[in-house]
Amino acid sequence: MNHLKSLFTLAIIATLTACSSAPERGASGSGGDLSDADVISDTAPGIDGDKMGVEVLSANGGLSTDGSSVGQSLDGMKMVDIGELHEPIIYFGYDQYELDDKTTEIVKFYAQEMMANPSQKIVLKGHTDERGTPEYNLALGEKRAKIVAQALMLFGVAESRIDIVSYGEEQPAMAGSNENAWQKNRRVELIIQ
Repeated sequence: MNHLKSLFTLAIIATLTACSSAPERGASGSGGDLSDADVISDTAPGIDGDKMGVEVLSANGGLSTDGSSVGQSLDGMKMVDIGELHEPIIYFGYDQYELDDKTTEIVKFYAQEMMANPSQKIVLKGHTDERGTPEYNLALGEKRAKIVAQALMLFGVAESRIDIVSYGEEQPAMAGSNENAWQKNRRVELIIQ
């Protein structure tokens, strides 16, 4: 986990460094003096050629109280928690209960969270869209929750720490009888307690 945060931090620093460097100018072969033919214009379309370059403003607007430009240090930046990138919901295709590579990565992330916090349990709530009989949808919601439970166990989480509940079509995330709503309702929610 710390390794991922370090890589993410390095990527931000590299991006900021690349954005803050001046544009490279061409140099003539005679000692570095530049002629008009050697200068590369870096203005945006519609900008006067005498105003070259890009102004980068800080988060507070780029000006101090006395009107001078100010920068922002990396110390003031908020670090993004990698956990924010993994929504605790796994979505499924119509009448499906298999995990793909993307959803397996989500399960793996939460399995690692569970392994790092051995006192916690996880509840897997299986859901379906409204199509199908109530009995069929309860069984499908259970199959979806069970496949997630099996993946968690493959990543080291003890079965005793996993609870499975199927709601079938009874608790839709989005109301409606259209593909957008159905897609949001075919899910397993991962609730760590």
